[in-house]
Amino acid sequence: MPGATPMGSTPAKYFAGTLSAGKTEIPAHVVQAVTGHLDAELRKRGLAAAAEDGNAIRIDATATYYRMRSGFSRMMVGMLAGKDGIKCDVQLVDKKSGQAVGQFQVSSYNLTAVGGEDDVARMLATEIAKALENYKK
Repeated sequence: MPGATPMGSTPAKYFAGTLSAGKTEIPAHVVQAVTGHLDAELRKRGLAAAAEDGNAIRIDATATYYRMRSGFSRMMVGMLAGKDGIKCDVQLVDKKSGQAVGQFQVSSYNLTAVGGEDDVARMLATEIAKALENYKK
């Protein structure tokens, strides 16, 4: 399994690379929110690489879907207005070689009338971190 660690070795450490919009339009503040939440999730789970770690794995993501209801739509129609969400293809890239060492897809959706862009960004970062934890097992 890409990203898996052999018995007795140190688990991989990661750092947030880029989140590109792909064919979708994602506001810059949402991209920054995802990156900030991902950094926090990596630290919280013990997966964050030190700046000088030459063996770190860069996390790059390309959004394949993005939708955010307006606050007015959420307030007036609630769940009937559809769901907010982000779906991404994530690629893991070795810092030393620049070669891809793994990939997976993640998505995050908010069906409720409560919350907004930051909540979806936080949930996406959490899903990426969960996937990375499974890689190290």
